[in-house]
Amino acid sequence: MQSWQEYLQQNRERFQQELVSFLRIPSISSLPEHADDVRRAGEWVAERMRNAGIPRVELLETGGHPVVYGECLRAPGKPTILVYGHFDTQPVDPLDLWTYPPFDPIIRDDRIYARGASDDKGNMLIPILAAEALLQTTGNLPLNVRFLFEGQEEIGSPQLPGFVAEHRERLACDMVISADSGQWSETEPALLTSLRGLCALQIDVRGASTDLHSGIYGGAVQNPIHVLARILASLRGPDGRILVEGFYDDVRELTPADRERIAAVPFDQEAYLAQLGVTELFGEAGFTPLERIWARPTLEVNGVWGGFQGDGTKTVL
Repeated sequence: MQSWQEYLQQNRERFQQELVSFLRIPSISSLPEHADDVRRAGEWVAERMRNAGIPRVELLETGGHPVVYGECLRAPGKPTILVYGHFDTQPVDPLDLWTYPPFDPIIRDDRIYARGASDDKGNMLIPILAAEALLQTTGNLPLNVRFLFEGQEEIGSPQLPGFVAEHRERLACDMVISADSGQWSETEPALLTSLRGLCALQIDVRGASTDLHSGIYGGAVQNPIHVLARILASLRGPDGRILVEGFYDDVRELTPADRERIAAVPFDQEAYLAQLGVTELFGEAGFTPLERIWARPTLEVNGVWGGFQGDGTKTVL
């Protein structure tokens, strides 16, 4: 009988080409003009799960981008695992910084380059392929497995909490495993036990009812961009600590044991600096870089715009 390892090896080329076709779908969840593409990606996932032999697969509505659900519950008395992932992607601009078109995958030096290749289409395809290998070689999975793949993770999953509440019995499980993750290095795995959450907001600062000529009105009327700059500058202290009142109220402090475990993880700061292309690190005083990115909250500015947006100058407030 063929082993699941042999099955994976023998079908490697097919799996690779399937990933390429998956990556060609421009499933950008934040842009309304790509809503049909996000749905098309969901339909691709559902069909791929059916082809893997997963006995029950559905494309379910959320009120926003859809969810793909699947299950194989044929292991009585065994635990039930829910595998999570997402098939939507981030926007691709600025396009001029891409070496190759973002939705035209290219394989170079045994790596595949495309938007979504590692976040999260490549990653979420792996558990489907693993399930296929086991189902096609042994006829079953050693555990009960549910799959939940969504199409709105990159916009904060706005409809997912309601969906989970509505389908809580269908999603009941003993453990959730996220396929939206990575390895510590190419040769070292990583086991992530938690992730920092996310809360996003937009600050709009408005001034006069129309554009004002900066040479005529400058110095007499407050410039909204100056105000916004002061607001943003007030969020952090020079030592990296967040100054927003109450920001740290519910943050669990690291225990000595936590810090000891984090310190045990190999970390080459010079290599890290070189990889990122920066000359120094910055963050909350009193914590190591790994402690900051793994266990401390942060407050970041993801984009700023205001006034004239074109090339050159325009003298407006």
